[in-house]
This record gives sequence, C-alpha cells and structure tokens, in this order.
Amino acid sequence: MDATTEVLLVEDSDDDVFFMQRAWEQNAIPNPLNVVKNGKECLDWLDTPQSRKLGLILMDINMPIMDGVECLRHIRANTQFEHLPVIILSGNQRPQTVTQTYKIGCNSFIEKPQNYDDLQETVDLIHRYWYNNRLPSAI
Repeated sequence: MDATTEVLLVEDSDDDVFFMQRAWEQNAIPNPLNVVKNGKECLDWLDTPQSRKLGLILMDINMPIMDGVECLRHIRANTQFEHLPVIILSGNQRPQTVTQTYKIGCNSFIEKPQNYDDLQETVDLIHRYWYNNRLPSAI
C-alpha cells in the first residue's frame, strides 16, 4: 500500500470517527481516510470510481441499516473486492462473532481500543503492517 492508496473507515459513531481521524493525523499517515456510516454506505462507496484507489477497509460490526457482518458478506461475494483487506475494528468480542467474521473472510479482528493512547498505537500498528503488505497485482 503506497501513500496514495485510500482507506475506508466504516463507522457509525461520530466520536469514534473523530478519534480515528485524530489518531490518523497524529500518526502522520499519508493515506487518505474516507468515512461512511454503515455497511450500505460502504457498498455504495465501493460502486464509485473512487474505490479503485482503495487498499484497506476498517469496519465496525454494530451499525444501523447494514451491520459489518452483512457488509463483509457482500464484499467477499463480489469478485472485484474479494481480496480487498478488511479489518474488523469492534467492541464486540463475542467468540462466535469473531469466528463468524473470519469464516466470512475478514483479514483481522481487532478489539476497539478503550482509550485514545491505545487507539493511536493501534492505528500506527495497522498502518505499518498494511503499508508493508504487498498483494499480487493479479489474484
């Protein structure tokens, strides 16, 4: 993922979005961070030309209209996005939920940090890992 590759945050909480954007800026991450409020908006965003620049999705699970689990199912069913990295970032740590999302095809399941310092560290770790991750150009 180079500096022009975009990231999509799928999150309905205005507070969580604010703190994520702040951590993104304070970690000096050059990748643009786009935000949508639920799974339906995520799927709509994936239908735009902007999605060609997308390299990573950070997604909450508990959202109105369409939750993260259902959205992940749709993403993995679309051959254009079946290999797009999706990180579930959620406070829902029920074992059955974690297992379900991995079976559907999430790449990582990370517990939402409970304080800003931990969030800032998590954002830095996510960026450093995915910035160095390379997917083949033709999968």
